[in-house]
Order: sequence, then C-alpha cells, then structure tokens
Amino acid sequence: MRVKRYVVDSMPDALEKIRVDLGSDAIILNTKQVKTGGILGFFAKQQIEVIAAIDPKAAAEKAEQSKQPERMSAGSNSFAAKQAYQRTTAKPVDLPEKKPNAAMPVSPNSRGEAKPNLAGAVSHSNQETAHAAVAQAETVRKQQEAELTGEIAKELRGMREVFQKVLVQAEANANLPACVLAVRDRLVKQEVEEPLIAQIITELLKALPNPLGTSEQQAFEKTGEIIQHMLSEATKGSLKLGHTTKFAFFFGPTGVGKTTTIAKLAAEAMLKDKRKVGFITTDTFRIGAVEQLKTYANILNVPVEVVFSPKELAQAMERLEHCDLIFIDTAGRNYRNDEFVQGIKTFLLHGETSQNYLVLSLSSKYIDMKPIISNFHDVIARVIFTKADETQAYGAILNVTKNFALPLSYITVGQNVPDDIVIASSDIVTKMIVGDVAYA
Repeated sequence: MRVKRYVVDSMPDALEKIRVDLGSDAIILNTKQVKTGGILGFFAKQQIEVIAAIDPKAAAEKAEQSKQPERMSAGSNSFAAKQAYQRTTAKPVDLPEKKPNAAMPVSPNSRGEAKPNLAGAVSHSNQETAHAAVAQAETVRKQQEAELTGEIAKELRGMREVFQKVLVQAEANANLPACVLAVRDRLVKQEVEEPLIAQIITELLKALPNPLGTSEQQAFEKTGEIIQHMLSEATKGSLKLGHTTKFAFFFGPTGVGKTTTIAKLAAEAMLKDKRKVGFITTDTFRIGAVEQLKTYANILNVPVEVVFSPKELAQAMERLEHCDLIFIDTAGRNYRNDEFVQGIKTFLLHGETSQNYLVLSLSSKYIDMKPIISNFHDVIARVIFTKADETQAYGAILNVTKNFALPLSYITVGQNVPDDIVIASSDIVTKMIVGDVAYA
C-alpha cells in the first residue's frame, strides 16, 4: 500500500494532485483542516490535509489487463501489414494469356500487337490489398482513440461526482468555510439537487475573495446573485398571461389546484385588464370538478362550456368566440401513464394565440415531477407552481428550470381568489430559496 500526504488550499487541488501522483484508482483515507505558517501561532494559513493511498499491485494488474486488448490489436495490425507487404513484393507469376479488356492494362509487343500487361495487373491488385490493410489499421486506430477518449471522459465524470459529494455531504464540514457551509445547509433543506448545489458552491467559492473572512450574510447575498443568474433564462420575457393569448390551457396531475389557479387568473384578467373571459372544462372524470368551475363562473359572471371529447372542443370555442380570453381546464390524471398523456395532448392547441401551462404543486416531490415534465416537455409553454403556502422547500423551482430549461409564469401562495398569486420573477424565487420570503 502506497500512502501519500497532501496539504492543499482546496479539494479540487488535492484531487488533481492525487490523480497525477497515484492515478485514478487511488482512494482518500482522511481529510482535515490544518494551519500552516504563521509566527507564534498568529497569521497562520488554513489549509486542508488529505491522506490518499493506492495498492500498486492492484493498479499494475488493472493496467496489465487494459494493455492486453491493445497488444492483440497491435499484433493483428502488424500481421495484416506484413501480409500486405509480402503481397506487394512478391514476384509476378505466369498467367495464361487472356484477351485484353478494359479492366486489364495492355502494351504493344515487338510486332506492334497488343498484349496484356500481367505484371501491372498483379501490381494493381496488390496495391488495392495494401490500401485495404492500411484502411483497416486506421479504423482500428480510431476505435482505440475513441475508447481512450471514453475512458478519460468516464474518469472526469467520476471525479466530478466525487467533488459534488464532497461539497454536499456532511463530511464536508472540515473542508468548507463556515459561511459556505451555511449556504450549503440552506440549499439542502430547500431540496435543491446535489449537482446544482455543487455548481452553486463552486461559483460561490470563486466569487468570494476571502471565504474564511466572509460573513454568512455576504455569502447568502452572493449566492442570491448566482441563483438569479441561473434563473435568467427561465424568467426571460413577459411572465404574465399575454394580451395576444386567446386560449390558455392548464394541465397537470391531480390535486395541484388547476381550477383555483384558473379562477385567480380569470379574475385578474377581468378586473385589471378588462377582458371578456370564458371557461371550458374537459374534466368530466373527477366528481365535483365541473360544479367547482361553474361556481367560479357564476361568481365572476362568465360563460362556461363542458366538453367530453376533442371534437366537442372546437364547437365550444365557437360558442365562446365573443370572449377575449378562454381558459381551458383539463382533467387531472396520473400523467406517468402514457395513455393519459396522449389523451390530454389531443385537447391542447398550438399557435400564436394559445398558451399551454403545466401546473405543479410545490408540496410534491421533485422526483415525482420529473416523469410528468418529461412526458409533456414538447407541449409545455410555461410552468405554474402552486401551494407555496403548504411547504417550506422551494428548491424544486430551480431544479425544474435548470434541468428541463422550462420558463416560469406564476406561483400561487394561498387559496384566496384572486389575491394569492404572484409572478414567478427571478427575484421572488431567489428570495424564496435563500432569502427571507416564505409563504408557509
């Protein structure tokens, strides 16, 4: 067992040195913070001590196993080249005389008669064989290079995963400054995914000139800037329901609050934008769903249509043609089922005057959101998150926007119509994740 000690400024430096000195098979035995330099205990520099080890015998056996395919390949290549060379240097053989044709070179004899150039034909054949052998050797070489590139990429992915775990897991307490640990703990509680936490922590460490001398408030402020930048694409453009939108479709799993969200947006469109509003519901599966929408329609004094099939949808839209904005409420189903997914897609329209909204509840687990988003990814225009008042973890918003590149629209923060709904701006989402905004 070969053991080596490193004293470095950061874990990435340690990982790089370990890989260079001991190889990718090395393991880390222990890490701890140490102070180096200084005078009489003052002005010491805080660093990280890393103990790594490798078993030379196991590493040699692995290297030998990896070299065997290369030797076999090299042997086959050299054999093919040797055979090609022998064919190209072989003496011309006497062949029975044939009539000249377009495929065989001819040359005149002493009497002016044309006769086949047998030596040229044989040489041409040998050259083709040699070229084929060279081409085969080149193909094998490219395959070996591709395999080597794949191994390097695999090794880098493995190092990145190790680095992410070091940044996220509790064992990182001895390696990160106190202010950065506070940020990491906050992101973990907010249920931000580990790869995103590692990305944020890495950027935070780069942005802080003196991490050990940075306060928690300063670290959280810088983290907020990083998250706002990460949300910039998701919050680009107008997040509100546009004036050019004629049809707004709402779909999502059961119990996420689609109907209540529609009522809030409809009330806002009527009261603030002075638009004529109509309702269409396709939710004929859930008991009481139609009655709930009709109740909101009566309160707002707007027309409502009930449809049972995609064919009836066009007729209902014609009857509501006088409306400026039509909200279409769809049935909440288990959208991990492909049959239900295809069924809801038949109701959705595509065009400049239509907008499709996926409604997700923040009280749901992100792991349950992922298959739903994947099934509807090709038809989602924007995402609305509901029930922010029923949870204290808002990291799913960042997970969805970064991992699926989906734009945001609204966040509902209660059941009051039409008040409890806010625009999902990058500033609001950032404050929900790392700031002091909480709706629970």
